[in-house]
Amino acid sequence: MIIKRVHRARFSAITPLALRQSFSSLGDPDPALSRSVDARQELDLRVGVAMTRLLTRRCVGIARKKFDPKTRLVSYGPCQTPTLHFCVERAREIEKFESREYWKVEV
Repeated sequence: MIIKRVHRARFSAITPLALRQSFSSLGDPDPALSRSVDARQELDLRVGVAMTRLLTRRCVGIARKKFDPKTRLVSYGPCQTPTLHFCVERAREIEKFESREYWKVEV
């Protein structure tokens, strides 16, 4: 009989150091954590599908006028909204940028 051991690596960054540290301290799987991940994925899917349908029905006309007349879908995802916020924030910073003359002196 072959008994396979399953271990869990826990990390929140994907830097080489973080991964090495994670793999040097493997732990046992946590069934409660596993179930919570499954529940989160299910909720993200259900909410994402429902919100995508709602946004598409309500906003596809606006999206076609403002962005692309071929738009067929306005999607929603739990990561899209904060990511879009960061992109808009950065675009506004770039738009407000005023260049100034500067000098570089070398000796």
